[in-house]
Amino acid sequence: MLNIIKVLPKLNSKTTQLLTKVPKFANYRNVSTTAINKTDSQQKITYTTVYKFPYIRPFSVLNRLKFYQTVLTGIAVPTSCMLNQLNFISTGAFQVICSLGLSGCLTLYGLGYLTIKFIGFIYYNEQNNLVKISYVDFWGWRKDIEISAKDVVPINELPTSATDGLFLKIRRYSTKEILKLNFQYGIIVEKELIKKIL
Repeated sequence: MLNIIKVLPKLNSKTTQLLTKVPKFANYRNVSTTAINKTDSQQKITYTTVYKFPYIRPFSVLNRLKFYQTVLTGIAVPTSCMLNQLNFISTGAFQVICSLGLSGCLTLYGLGYLTIKFIGFIYYNEQNNLVKISYVDFWGWRKDIEISAKDVVPINELPTSATDGLFLKIRRYSTKEILKLNFQYGIIVEKELIKKIL
């Protein structure tokens, strides 16, 4: 605001009036992030961290690389094909570009298959018996779902699977969606609370 006051004498009167009539809400210190008319049921629910997987960030980066590799391959292959037809690059160079692009996509999609829907965090609210599960989606973005703890199928009710050495499958009664959980490298923060969930 002090810098504006120094410049004000140099400006015409209309501009000066506009700059001096800054509304109060423009000041970032006066902005509040809490809603005014919330009922008790809409108040912010506090969760306790029950489980965290420390390697969720590399899994997320791997899945994001799929997107960039797909876009790069989608641009490079048609462009190199056109340049090959115009005799700007050789057929061998075109084949190398296609091979690198497609093999990169296949590799990242294959590795991404193991890392999608991998749970990074599990939070629990004892008052409402709610569980918040954060996992990585297909493109590497974090997805949060809030569900009742009663909706989670207990681990002892799940059939054994060939992938149990890598991850356990977490299922819900309300949907067929399967999430992946790793106890070998994951950190259980609250052992008593995770027993209430799983």
